[in-house]
Amino acid sequence: MLTLNSLQMNKLCVFGFVIFTLLLLTVKSSSAQNSRDDLHDGPLIHNFGRHVDLPNAELKTNTDMVYKVAFEILQALREPTRPHMRLEAAARFMNMHAHAGVPTENLQLSIVLHGGGTRAAMTNEAYRKRYEVDNPSLPLLHALSDAGVSIYLCEQSRVLNGAGVDEIATPVKSALSAMTAIVNLQEEGYHFLTY
Repeated sequence: MLTLNSLQMNKLCVFGFVIFTLLLLTVKSSSAQNSRDDLHDGPLIHNFGRHVDLPNAELKTNTDMVYKVAFEILQALREPTRPHMRLEAAARFMNMHAHAGVPTENLQLSIVLHGGGTRAAMTNEAYRKRYEVDNPSLPLLHALSDAGVSIYLCEQSRVLNGAGVDEIATPVKSALSAMTAIVNLQEEGYHFLTY
């Protein structure tokens, strides 16, 4: 009868774990590579908001419509070293609709940051004090602003989050409150997407 001592068992377990991990990483890397092949960069905002082209979608994109959309972003950053995922969603909205043929002038987006979303609006210096890294959302905020997106910050949230006026990045405009911004934008015909 074959018996294994504890040292042999440990080596066998470690070997099995290493093989399993390598197989898992290979499968994950392979599937991630496949999914990246369908993603498009731009055409309006490069390096952010990558999207998939779906020309055969059953609900067709109305390329004549004016898309007045406001993104309400109130969640805190999940990973302080990555751009805010909801800002990425706004960039994706711009890119995928432009790619689908919606004229740039028909894409009218606004973003309202409040609550936990306030931190995404901080300058690099202010962000570095809190997280020891530059604000990874700042290049995305600038790219969104350059593409014509208006970005508003709830001043109530800024104060409650302990951020000074000088700690907010330049493309971001102040609003009395998120509630005020939401009501004003809705009155102007914007449709709200809450994230």
